[in-house]
Amino acid sequence: MTNQCISYPLTLELLLLTEAVADITTRDAFSISIVAGAMVGTMASFISIFATGLDDPDIIFSIRSGIVAGSSTAILLLIFALYRIREISSKGDSREERRKVETEYLRSILYPIEERAQERGISWKVKHMIRRDRGVLVVDIAELESPLAAALAERLIQGRGGLRRVKIRTLMPGESAHVKNDPGSRPAVLQRLKIDAERVNWQVIQKSSSITLRPMGEAPSPRMWTIRFGAFVIPVTLVMSLAFRDLAGNGLEEQGILFGAACGVIISALAASYRDRTS
Repeated sequence: MTNQCISYPLTLELLLLTEAVADITTRDAFSISIVAGAMVGTMASFISIFATGLDDPDIIFSIRSGIVAGSSTAILLLIFALYRIREISSKGDSREERRKVETEYLRSILYPIEERAQERGISWKVKHMIRRDRGVLVVDIAELESPLAAALAERLIQGRGGLRRVKIRTLMPGESAHVKNDPGSRPAVLQRLKIDAERVNWQVIQKSSSITLRPMGEAPSPRMWTIRFGAFVIPVTLVMSLAFRDLAGNGLEEQGILFGAACGVIISALAASYRDRTS
């Protein structure tokens, strides 16, 4: 195992892992878009019925409004999902292989913590305490003493170049906080992370039983923003313009088109600005 530690330097740069959306296929994108569109369309129809009055509701107009709202939502989600899937798949990386390499890398850089724990009579082994849960790397530190937990956080920061999202579990599931859990491990880790987590581009998300380190991501370059905006603006603006034209009703078609076009441009700009969290 010691040799394995040497073979994985702390500046491991071959890992360019993707977001959870990498698990979504084109078929999933269509399914999610249809379901979301159906939900939005149903809600829009009911809202329209209530708005036109329950005594004499305009059922045809309400159904039409629901269809327009639902189809617009489905199309917008589908455009964004397909673009994102294409952007990720263009990297041509093997997700399973990357995950395996990242897991072994994390075990290698935390192996010194295992050795120090054994010296203190603590049975903490990287083979059992580091694993994947629904695609996310999980490290159990509930049994570690505060000095070891702080040292573990330091090793994570040093090895940030080869890691993406990491969940530090500070409370063993299904067990009381007073059984097999060191109460000082969580404060020790948080104290260390508050100093350097932001410096290494990690966002600290705290929950009652865990601490998640999520990449803060990088804002797109002006060139990338322009490419994304160009890909989104035409279809999104067209869909929004047609949708608001129909929703505006007779006599207000022009105002509806202008308002929809403005919303389309804004939505395209926001979609083009999403941060890349692949590192």
